[in-house]
Amino acid sequence: MSTESKSQGAAFDFQLIGRIVRLARPYKKLFAIGVVLTILLTVLAPVRPLLVQYAIDHHIADKNTQGIFLFSMYILIHIILQSVVLFSHTYLTNLLGQNVIKDLRMRVYNYILSLNNSFFDKSKVGTLVTRSVSDVETISSVFSQGLISIIGDLAQLLVILVIMFITSWQLSLISLAVLPVLIIASEVFRRGVRKSFQQVRAKVSELNAFVQEQIVGMEVVQLFGKQDQEFEKFKKINRAHLEAYKKSIFHYAIYFPIVEILSSVALGLIIWWSAGFPTAASAGLITAFVMYIRLIFRPIRTIADRFNTMQMGMVSSERIFNLIDDQDYVEQSGTKKIEVEGRIEFKNVWFSYVEGDPVLKDVSFELEKGKSLAIVGATGAGKSSIISLITKLYAIQKGEILIDGENINSLDLKHFRSQVGVVLQDVFLFAGSIKDNIDLKNSEISKEQLIAAAKSIDALDFIESLESGWNYDVMERGSTLSVGQRQLISFIRAMASNPQILILDEATSSVDSETEAFIQKATQKLMHNRTSIVIAHRLSTVREADSIIVLDKGRVMEQGSHEELLAKEGMYFELYQKQFELI
Repeated sequence: MSTESKSQGAAFDFQLIGRIVRLARPYKKLFAIGVVLTILLTVLAPVRPLLVQYAIDHHIADKNTQGIFLFSMYILIHIILQSVVLFSHTYLTNLLGQNVIKDLRMRVYNYILSLNNSFFDKSKVGTLVTRSVSDVETISSVFSQGLISIIGDLAQLLVILVIMFITSWQLSLISLAVLPVLIIASEVFRRGVRKSFQQVRAKVSELNAFVQEQIVGMEVVQLFGKQDQEFEKFKKINRAHLEAYKKSIFHYAIYFPIVEILSSVALGLIIWWSAGFPTAASAGLITAFVMYIRLIFRPIRTIADRFNTMQMGMVSSERIFNLIDDQDYVEQSGTKKIEVEGRIEFKNVWFSYVEGDPVLKDVSFELEKGKSLAIVGATGAGKSSIISLITKLYAIQKGEILIDGENINSLDLKHFRSQVGVVLQDVFLFAGSIKDNIDLKNSEISKEQLIAAAKSIDALDFIESLESGWNYDVMERGSTLSVGQRQLISFIRAMASNPQILILDEATSSVDSETEAFIQKATQKLMHNRTSIVIAHRLSTVREADSIIVLDKGRVMEQGSHEELLAKEGMYFELYQKQFELI
């Protein structure tokens, strides 16, 4: 799946605009006030030239001091009123935009939380960060500087043009003589900027994805001396971003001077015509038209600029909608809530990460409540995939998985997972306290439960020996703790909710011998009367399991107890000889 926008279609996609506008439904009042203020600005814009025209022709020409003072006050009041309306319009439309992106950002993040692991296997983290933060932020400008303002500018143009033609159609035609050139220039500008903005947003996403990946893998980059090569890659991506931005800057640099030149030409034409026909227009009318021209060309220029804002917002919204519209990767959760007893059954299960390349092939086994199952096999045999399917991080293609006789697809996933404890080989810790990393801020888990879980694996002394104890800050990814300490925390995390199903995926492979010894001892106690599934290469846990499954290339080759499988002298016996035999 690609979350990049593929659209190169119409510059103004009204269906897309309608969808953006619908985001403001919860803020109808703010939107309505913004529209009213836009109308007020439209009405107020042509008033000042009319006041100036009347003052010049009826008071300045007659040297009427009282009239000049009176109209000066009218103009001052108009400026103050227009400023107040403009301030209110700017503040409220920006407030509207920020409220909309607050809701949209929550919607996008909630959608990301609902996706299964197959989506994240195919998507770059940096790209998702761009969607959740940068692209969403851009949409706010659609409301603060885009749609409402464009409508207001267009309405203002229409009102001014009507007043101009009513006042003097001759001066109006002369003023608008440059309009065809301006329309052509605006169209060229619009097309060029849309394309460049699409390239800019794509390069921003690529930059974010690259930087995120390099920071996460910085240890590998430094250990293998890849700094220079990675820096060259970054320079290449950064240069591509610069080139994309330069294209948009070029269009701005060409268009705005053209608008200024055409505005000056229109003024020159008015002065030229007025000089040739001095009796055709009064000084007040000529002054008013000079102001009208500035009022016309300013919105034309700002419309182009606002149009670019709309383009950026539409490109970003298109990418966001492409993301959240794709329901193929959304976790399918049932509604049935059961109190898990722990019976697990796989019936002819087929599963693949990539279509056409199955990782598990026709896998079947049963695990009774309170029993333990060990899964062994070579790397890539599919052991961890079984764990991912039991917790439904991925969906199977064929077959059936039953929990206490219920199809896993019918179960409420959140409720089901709350009764499953998982300890993975690669432990992930969030920035924050040890307590927050164990209970994950679940208010239903008490401090007493945390202490009991820590005691169960003899880890309470370790936690209390740290500065600040349970409030000790582990920093991002647990960088202040050793690998073994992080693994201990993951054990406590798994046990804190007293799960009915316990899953250990190479859980002691990263700890030292001393830590492993008491974890193994604690593990036996934890597995007692719990349905347990263990993936391990170390003998002690595997040989004591009630049942052992041997996987090879995604198929169950053998199943039985340790003694039964040794007696067969098959694949398990060979693995035992190679990997498990004690020396």
